[in-house]
Amino acid sequence: MAKALHQIEPGTACTIKTTGQGGELKKVFYFPTKYEVQLNTGEIHHYTSHEVIFEGFEHPEVKLKTPEIPHAGIGDKWSSWSPFIARSEIKHHFSTTKEIMWKMITNLDTYNIWFVGIQRALPILNSDRYVHQFSFDKFTLEPGAFFKIRPASLAPYFKCRVMTIEKEKEFGFEFRTTPFYKEYISFKIDESKKGVWVTCRRTSKGIFSLLSLYKWNSRKSMILQLLSNIIPEVNFDKDKDDLSTDNGTASQWIGFAAREDYINYAVNMGLKGDMDIINSISDKPTRGKAKAALVRAKRTGESPPMPEKPKGGVSPAEGSTKTGLSGEPLIAFVVNKALDGDMDPLNAIAEKVTRGKAKALLVKIKRGSAERPAMPELPSHDQETSLVTPEESEEQLMERLIAKGLEGDMEEINALDNKALRGKIKAAIVKEKRAQKK
Repeated sequence: MAKALHQIEPGTACTIKTTGQGGELKKVFYFPTKYEVQLNTGEIHHYTSHEVIFEGFEHPEVKLKTPEIPHAGIGDKWSSWSPFIARSEIKHHFSTTKEIMWKMITNLDTYNIWFVGIQRALPILNSDRYVHQFSFDKFTLEPGAFFKIRPASLAPYFKCRVMTIEKEKEFGFEFRTTPFYKEYISFKIDESKKGVWVTCRRTSKGIFSLLSLYKWNSRKSMILQLLSNIIPEVNFDKDKDDLSTDNGTASQWIGFAAREDYINYAVNMGLKGDMDIINSISDKPTRGKAKAALVRAKRTGESPPMPEKPKGGVSPAEGSTKTGLSGEPLIAFVVNKALDGDMDPLNAIAEKVTRGKAKALLVKIKRGSAERPAMPELPSHDQETSLVTPEESEEQLMERLIAKGLEGDMEEINALDNKALRGKIKAAIVKEKRAQKK
């Protein structure tokens, strides 16, 4: 295990980096740390920690760690001038896609917003229509195409020319704001993990090329920062969030494959007076849609179709737990445990609807608006096996479910997988209710 360099004891063998000579440590001086070393030749010299290597001791190099994305996306920038040639370069990171960035830097119509020095840009077209002379809609972006710009001054329009086009990689054009010099401006796009890097290079040649660097630090080097204020941003962390929530989709929709089926189920339960399912929806847009559908159903009197429950029934978290309870007994059990200070059984319910009902009941009890439910008895294995009943015939099942439907309990009827049988039972219930009214 390596020790700190100031903990080295006298007598430790060492080697001088520059000469390769061996020696022995005699003394250690602090603030700053220096070592008195006696070489094998007998000479005594003083060295810093960077000039000597001690046997058995590590001296790792210190490296500056810089973030992958700089603050505000601002990268390196520089400018230089040599006789008759001026160069400059600026880099900026954008949290967007290369497709969006390509559209922005090739949209010459918006250059007056972010490109310093341009008051207006117009196409040069051979068109008979007057309006086409003031719009880039008919402008073909290709090498050799001409357009004109008016500088942010009293100068007239100057002709510019597209020189380089490599889709979603590089865009370059000749640019002029004065008759004394012209510049070649190039935008290069490089993808990164969380966006794109854009490099803007400007080059001008000639006797007056030095004028192209006028106000470069204060204005011209800021063009990409101005562009970042108007470019649409993309959240690249959203994909990770989607992946983390994909595993919980089945439990989020309590087994329903589609969100619309879950909304229809929640609306039907809300029409029966059970608002816990809607209130327990964690996704705000889905909860809003469910509430809007409930209001619409109450106004029109038409309820959405009741979707079929998944073949597996309720999710395993609700239907089978360590306690062997499900439904209302499970809610009563976890609420009693929570009131006693044990929240683990309640939080362990993976099915959001059941967990939401339990939490809602717990809040009501603490507020005093509901009474504490009775603690259910936990069924033993023998009791569970005794609860298994022989299969009912179709006639017996219809009689029993019709009776339950007349009492207002439609949950078991709606859970039937047999559509024809479910339709027969509902039709019989409607007939029976009509007969009772007469």
